[in-house]
Amino acid sequence: MKNREKENSDGFSVALCCHGTAVLRTAGMDYAVKPGCVMVQVMNGSAAIVRKSQDYLQKSVSVSLDTVLDFPSPVDIDIINLAIRFPVSEPDTERRGRLMAYYDLLDRQDSCTPNAYRKEIARSVLYALILEICDLFRSMAAESADMPKPKQEALTDDFFRLLAMHYRQEHTVEFYAGRLNRTPKYLSGAIRKLTGRSVPEWIASNLVREAKNLLKASDRTVLEVSEELNFSSPSVFVQFFRRNTGLTPLQYRRQG
Repeated sequence: MKNREKENSDGFSVALCCHGTAVLRTAGMDYAVKPGCVMVQVMNGSAAIVRKSQDYLQKSVSVSLDTVLDFPSPVDIDIINLAIRFPVSEPDTERRGRLMAYYDLLDRQDSCTPNAYRKEIARSVLYALILEICDLFRSMAAESADMPKPKQEALTDDFFRLLAMHYRQEHTVEFYAGRLNRTPKYLSGAIRKLTGRSVPEWIASNLVREAKNLLKASDRTVLEVSEELNFSSPSVFVQFFRRNTGLTPLQYRRQG
């Protein structure tokens, strides 16, 4: 299957193993992949397939953050954080069947006779696929809450839960380290080791995603967005946004 989105540091790919076996390595941990498994990999992250059988076959699609933001609600824009927590999953037979059907429909759009609504049809199918993945993550998160975890994995989960709740207002490593009863140095080292990104990078990534969402989905001014995301001034917000995207907030908004 062809990728439908240009690679983007804010994006991710979703793959379904159809045949054979593989090993996905992310954050220093290895995950076994077998037929029916779903892999979600953050682009430009630390996840990579390090071993696969000769008969390994997968279907995959890459999705940029901008595409996710264009989808109607209820797609969860924290899907990238969830992908870090659940890089490999094994959905039940019914869900696997639905996922395969979406991939098959996307394949047919690649090969079918062009029609006036081809792009819209493909985006609708992709939207359904991403909603299915969001629901899979939600189910896994609910199940994992009752399961004991290794110390470092539990720390990572706790960090991402805190990040999802507080990143709009709290932008410092010290805040998250304090809430987790760790030193900033320890937390930063642990999160980088397990995810390939530092705590400031994760905070910035979440802020950029939310800023893009507010700029695209609302008519808030740059001042209002900067205040909602707790920047000290609009100019500081503009500098932050340009440093992380290469565009000013207004340039991003004008891109449509």
